[in-house]
Amino acid sequence: MTTCELVCVNKTHESISLPNGEAVVIGRSPQTQITDARCSRTQLELKADYKKKEVQVKQVGSNPSAVDNTELEKGKTVKVKPGDIVYVLVGSFPHIVKFKTAEKTSVKDKKKTSDSDFGEREHEAKKRKTSKDEENKVSSLKKSESHDSEEEHMKSVAAKLKMLKQSKLDESENDSKPKHNVSPKVSNTSSKNIQSASESTWTHHDKLYIYTGKGVKSSDKIASFDIDGTIITTQSGKVFATHSGDWKIMLPETFGKLKKLHAAGFKIVFFTNQMGIQRGKVKIDELKQKFTYIVEKLGVPVQIFIASGSGIYRKPSTGMWKYMVKKQNDGIRINMAESFYCGDAAGRPDKWTQGRKKDFSCSDRLFALNIGLKFYTPEEYFRDHKAAPFKLPEFDPRKLSATSEVVSPAGSSLSSSTQEVAVLTGLPASGKSFFVKTNLIPKGYVHINRDTLGSWQKCVAHCNKALAEGKSVVIDNTNLDVESRARYLDCAKKGSVPCRCFVFTNNIQHIRHNERYREMTDKSHQAINEMVLNSSKSKYKEPIKEEGFSEILKVNFVPKFENSSSEELYRQFLLEK
Repeated sequence: MTTCELVCVNKTHESISLPNGEAVVIGRSPQTQITDARCSRTQLELKADYKKKEVQVKQVGSNPSAVDNTELEKGKTVKVKPGDIVYVLVGSFPHIVKFKTAEKTSVKDKKKTSDSDFGEREHEAKKRKTSKDEENKVSSLKKSESHDSEEEHMKSVAAKLKMLKQSKLDESENDSKPKHNVSPKVSNTSSKNIQSASESTWTHHDKLYIYTGKGVKSSDKIASFDIDGTIITTQSGKVFATHSGDWKIMLPETFGKLKKLHAAGFKIVFFTNQMGIQRGKVKIDELKQKFTYIVEKLGVPVQIFIASGSGIYRKPSTGMWKYMVKKQNDGIRINMAESFYCGDAAGRPDKWTQGRKKDFSCSDRLFALNIGLKFYTPEEYFRDHKAAPFKLPEFDPRKLSATSEVVSPAGSSLSSSTQEVAVLTGLPASGKSFFVKTNLIPKGYVHINRDTLGSWQKCVAHCNKALAEGKSVVIDNTNLDVESRARYLDCAKKGSVPCRCFVFTNNIQHIRHNERYREMTDKSHQAINEMVLNSSKSKYKEPIKEEGFSEILKVNFVPKFENSSSEELYRQFLLEK
């Protein structure tokens, strides 16, 4: 005997019977425990077909329902198979259909026995008892196997639900070559004895979420990809998804390419930036469910790394890659020549091909460049298109010299042997405080900073006090305009001492790089937002000697690092464009 039920995955109500060929209407009601006003009382009509083992589902209500990640249209009927997830509203109230067929128990014909032969009847009774015991054992085993199968089915549905619920080289030839010495050093463990993941898992470390799909196996060959704009695109055709179910596999070639990579022994890894989590625009649980379903749709084992905010894990910084190599690849050294990364944020200009706008950033190309991986765009990898033109960011941290003169003109003295006022001029994060701590404080200069004192009036008062005590002073503020610099020129004039100006020459991209580096390395650092940087840039008036300075020196940014790891991070591309 066959039956069919609509089962609530969240178990908020009892299963609803779906008789063969009869229309059953569900919606906002005590039966479903749905109270959401968007849901009509007659939201869906369901009709089971026991012979085909499918259910016809028709949306009757005004607001959209969904099957898996596909929105329904009002009045349109779709066929639902066991395992498909029916959302009464898109992203909400998930259900599955379940067909059950009762097993027919085979009953053996009883042998006739003669009343006159008691011994024979007793013997037959014993045989029947033994046979019955064996039959009971088999029946019990079948029930156990059926229970296990049911559990596995529900686990599969739960995994699927997690994916669906409410549902981005330098121009020179030399710089474009992979740097094979960038990969973190790990033991050269063989992959032969490594076991595949027996089940799918999610783990969390700091601002990093990691999904390891069932069947994922560590390897020395890594085929890595971005997700949005590379593996998937929006189903709606909009730039940004309208809801967590608004996605589809971007290119049909993706399925075959990934399966070939898996068959060739590559570990397939997705690296994605998801700043929306930190900003509160995206819920991590919804994203987990969406990405898990994407992996199931692709049909190959995949490991996913999600950078949930700013910091060392956000591309183009290599934090996600390093964590994968050190913690999520069983100690296997990566073959950098065989491995690669593919993403759509490639720094391509406007109209890089007919009808295409410029890339929103260059973060994917820079991520690969920082690591030392071969890089492809989705069109280049999945469709074998020729390489498109691209442009790297204006500031290249690899080209900074650690041996340049700190100031120019060359040979100028950083500190004065006589009392003076030194006024620094430069945008936020241009390296002023580092310059002071390295070159002037050790020489006895009194360090005056508005961030510490709170107002320019207090800075002026402290300057006058230090000068009265016969000390030299350095004013470590931005001092971007003539008016702010004039305050300290007046202090120097009253104290009858000269006033020099140190101008920090970093361009805005270099400053943004410094700010990103500080965010990553100093947890106490208060981030400077883009509005402040742009406002500061608009206020800047280059100092001239006519303002009253005895000398104006240009300060070149000469990096100094406490250790090699700090230098490695600083010399990476940290900006996304």
